[in-house]
Amino acid sequence: MVDPLTLAVAVAAAGKAVELSGEPVRDGIAAIARKVRDRFRARPAEAEILSGAIAEPDDKDRISRLAETLRRVMSEEPGFADDLQAAFQRVMAEAPEFRAEVDARVRQTTVNTTTSGGVTNTFNGTADKVIQMGDVNGGLTIN
Repeated sequence: MVDPLTLAVAVAAAGKAVELSGEPVRDGIAAIARKVRDRFRARPAEAEILSGAIAEPDDKDRISRLAETLRRVMSEEPGFADDLQAAFQRVMAEAPEFRAEVDARVRQTTVNTTTSGGVTNTFNGTADKVIQMGDVNGGLTIN
């Protein structure tokens, strides 16, 4: 499952966040978008997913696909992940109104994750905490 930070970075990279933010944060958001575009430039499949999200930043499916792609690339390239997370944390710290808007968008976005075993977890709606899982062997206790 894509974590909220990666999903928020996807929203910023798609450019919708720039419309939602005030002038002081625009440079930071633009820097995040540039980092993602630069990283995906040499990766045609990822670049196409990013282009789709930029073309339709309100399309939750496109943003979810971009977030899942970002999660995968960030797991493959920890240095890239660290750079993005640091840049995003700076933007979030500088603008509480932007943080609130990102939090609202993250809670409302659909996230689909398919594992190698073929299990697909889908979440739609607004929630503070969501637990998704595939096969469970043995006992399970959730408190």
